[in-house]
Amino acid sequence: MSNPLPQVSTVTLSLSKKDNALWQAYQDKKSQTSMLFPTEGAFSLGVSEFELMSASPNSEYMGDQCKAVLEQLETFSQVESIVRNELAVHEKQGQYHNLKLGEKMGIALNIGGLDLRFFMWRWRYMLAVSDTSRADKPSYSIQFYNEQGDAIDKVYLRDMSQDAVMRWQDMVEQQIATVTDRELTLEVKDELEEWQYKVLSADKRDELQRRWRKMTDVHQFYYLLNKLQIDRASSYRQAPEHSAYPLSIDAVVATFEQARDSACPIMIFVGNSGMVQIQTGTVHTLKRIGDWFNVLDKSHNNFTLHLKDQALGQVWCVKRPTKDGVVTCIEGFDNKGVSIFSLFGQRIEGTPELEAWRTITANIVAKYAQSSTTQDSNALKLAIESALLCP
Repeated sequence: MSNPLPQVSTVTLSLSKKDNALWQAYQDKKSQTSMLFPTEGAFSLGVSEFELMSASPNSEYMGDQCKAVLEQLETFSQVESIVRNELAVHEKQGQYHNLKLGEKMGIALNIGGLDLRFFMWRWRYMLAVSDTSRADKPSYSIQFYNEQGDAIDKVYLRDMSQDAVMRWQDMVEQQIATVTDRELTLEVKDELEEWQYKVLSADKRDELQRRWRKMTDVHQFYYLLNKLQIDRASSYRQAPEHSAYPLSIDAVVATFEQARDSACPIMIFVGNSGMVQIQTGTVHTLKRIGDWFNVLDKSHNNFTLHLKDQALGQVWCVKRPTKDGVVTCIEGFDNKGVSIFSLFGQRIEGTPELEAWRTITANIVAKYAQSSTTQDSNALKLAIESALLCP
């Protein structure tokens, strides 16, 4: 007898009437904590961000035809895309270029601009949020959510010319007019458990290491993890020798500082369930504000990063082979094993990674490497020496 499918709990929303009580509860909390953004506010109220934002007097439900709206965004000269997860917020202003959307995946390839990867099967619902309470600073955005009501992307209009605003409003109104059902069902998200190290059997560990050494493209790593049914952080602890180094949390800020000081262009990846946004270029202005470490480069390249680095659970320096040579990244995870960000040296396919980035990561390993469950202090010392000597 086959096992029954797991039951998924749901919540049904009716969007024909605003939940004024919910919105007021959020305003009351904001009055006590000025920097309580919708993501954190929704969590504190025990609802999804979609539920909270649909209660806003400034929001209108746009339905579920996300692909059709994304394709229209290419017609606007300046938008800002805000992609976040629990510990990182990645904000980039630019124009949609080279957008190609399939049923399951999508891409907007624009190195240095809006460089996006879409997991379209997770894009479910849309809200238009328009706040004109300040005549000198109106705000227009379209916010995309997954099946659980978590925000995937928030796209703000930044070209505030009369023509752009009118076309934006027309696009929103036309999409709203297609909505025939204002009742929808959200899946209730289960809380993730704390990360647990998954130890592979000897045979599977050998297979991981063997296939790791034979990789010719970093994207092959995803399929390797799926085959072995192991998470990224657990795989790093069982990687081939000299391929993965656990780091202290302080390595994150140090990496950004060394990239800034050496003017080494880097690639900053931040993603969530539905997309990954990539910033490529040098970093200039680094500043800590409260719990958040920030890259404040709007005046330099229209980019801002907010990272709650001290809340990270793990940080790794990882080396993977490709047909162009070894590619090195710094990756951070939360306490539940979810990947929060990745850093690479700027690189295009067909070229080796930058020597400046190899120098930075070797220095970071030398200063910030820690022992892991599979490395004693002597093995770690040898691994650090190897990182300094070899790319």
